[in-house]
Amino acid sequence: MRLFIYLFTAMMLVLAGPAMADKTTGQMVDDSVIQAEVKAKIMSDDMVAGGWDINLETRKGVVQLGGFIDDPEQAKLAAERAASVKGVVAVDNQLHQKSAERSAGQVVDDGITTTRVKSAIGSADLGKGVKINVDTHNGVVLLTGFVDTAEDKAEAEAVAAKDANTRKVINGIYVLD
Repeated sequence: MRLFIYLFTAMMLVLAGPAMADKTTGQMVDDSVIQAEVKAKIMSDDMVAGGWDINLETRKGVVQLGGFIDDPEQAKLAAERAASVKGVVAVDNQLHQKSAERSAGQVVDDGITTTRVKSAIGSADLGKGVKINVDTHNGVVLLTGFVDTAEDKAEAEAVAAKDANTRKVINGIYVLD
């Protein structure tokens, strides 16, 4: 298991370069190890791991969980698992319960909305090393990730709200201080 964590950590460092531009090498390694251990703990729990996708980001010891879930108990358990990992400073739990089942058409619309909002946020000037995750369920857009300023957080929300298919925006972006 430890070997898996180290290999996963090495892979994360290679793939996450731009998103970690404002961090020291030590912080990147620490956050990558924390993220790998949190992911392993969450995925090893049958109650937490099944039935939903989770965005997991770690920055300066803060672990953020994001996405839409079927059961609120999953959110609670995922946060508990994350908090139990050595080095975790705080857990920002942005797991939200799904509002209802989606039709096939709504699934397609949500996918289009997610793609357009990601593209628009990527084109916005939100500073260096910003990584914002976008999830959409029944027209509700969930934004998670880390930014440096409250202005960047507000701008990302405004961009997401402009999409024609967006009914509501949940802005779960974490502002680093």
